[in-house]
Amino acid sequence: MEDSSSYGKPSYVEIPEENILLELPNVIALANIESRIAVLSDSSTCVSVALSSVSEGNSTPCESRVHQLYMHQGTHYPDVPASQLAIVISKSFRHKCPNQFVHSSQALDISDELFNVLFGFELNLSNCPVMLARGPSGLVLWLAIKSVAAGKPSSVQVLCSLGDILVHVAACCFLNSNPALSQSYLILIGHYGHIVVISSKSGAVLPSYQHYNLLGPIHCCTLFDNSYLLYSSTSELYVADIGKCVKNHESGSIKSTQLGISGVTALSAVRSSEVNKGIALG
Repeated sequence: MEDSSSYGKPSYVEIPEENILLELPNVIALANIESRIAVLSDSSTCVSVALSSVSEGNSTPCESRVHQLYMHQGTHYPDVPASQLAIVISKSFRHKCPNQFVHSSQALDISDELFNVLFGFELNLSNCPVMLARGPSGLVLWLAIKSVAAGKPSSVQVLCSLGDILVHVAACCFLNSNPALSQSYLILIGHYGHIVVISSKSGAVLPSYQHYNLLGPIHCCTLFDNSYLLYSSTSELYVADIGKCVKNHESGSIKSTQLGISGVTALSAVRSSEVNKGIALG
């Protein structure tokens, strides 16, 4: 855990070589998939995502392609520690391309059933990841990576309304006593404590949405042990069992337990290996 009295977020990304090939101001989030780097930036007029590729054996990114997500509608979101940019893939996609994901720990994988319901069977068949990003008025937006990479204009899709400022996205599978009944979930977490958990039952054509609330504000958080959310409001560190509420089909507020630690501004959870299921929190 990083303990600091102040929080700094990137306002500018620059990758220097003989020539500067990637120079993007007002950066608010980063993500990577395979050999691609996605950068979310916020100008005075719009929020955009830029996608750059790095070829094998060469650390120099190619010229980035920029796609505008949406125009500002008169007002800006209040300043928050992080505005999340997440990349989502299907489980079969990861199995089809295992070597390409050695350095893609930021890619979140969900079941094929849930991916198909949310983003379409065609994107799954074409092995196309999607990007999730915050939208205006509490919306969560998604965009197929191939749309940005090809430089073709396409409409940005709305995943759902979070009613909050998206600060974290997690994917997990809450285990059931009967493994065949276990489900894949996509969890969207907002700055003020609003949470939307998305799932899909076998054979369903529409996803299911469960809404929860946590004591906020949430400045940083991480999911561990496939159930618990560890989060910081900077003045206090909390832990909440999201998995228990989802499995019991409870709704409303989720109880948070104080851990008596303040000033935490960054959190992460790393699984040591597939064999050793231990989780290291930091």
